[in-house]
Amino acid sequence: MIVVRNWRNVYPTVAHKSGVDWRLLSMVSKTSGDIDAEVEEKYKCLKAITYVSLAHLQPTLSYEKHQHQDHEELYYIINGKGKIRIGDEESLFRDGDIIYIPERTEHTITNNGEEMIEFLAFGGFMGINPNTKN
Repeated sequence: MIVVRNWRNVYPTVAHKSGVDWRLLSMVSKTSGDIDAEVEEKYKCLKAITYVSLAHLQPTLSYEKHQHQDHEELYYIINGKGKIRIGDEESLFRDGDIIYIPERTEHTITNNGEEMIEFLAFGGFMGINPNTKN
């Protein structure tokens, strides 16, 4: 089965109180710390990648601090610049950068630029039960 989806055909969801997220593909089950995005059954085709989302963040806004108990994340910055805080560290980023966020690590992204940040967010399932402590 071939699965093709265009972001223009997806209803966006507010992500972490500030961003706009188009959930393109996902796993069948929802993961820890995930947003409440509706995904049609035929697009719940992922097995190890928990989701692929196109995300936008407006200037001056930040995602609320959050963490994911059962998956790591990658942000690939398509357009814009800003700063990312992961745990106790902070770094600037710009278009073309890829950012790795480990599981169980508090993080937030901030748009301190003058244009919309556009990025792809990928979640990678770690096979960790969020109710157990490792």
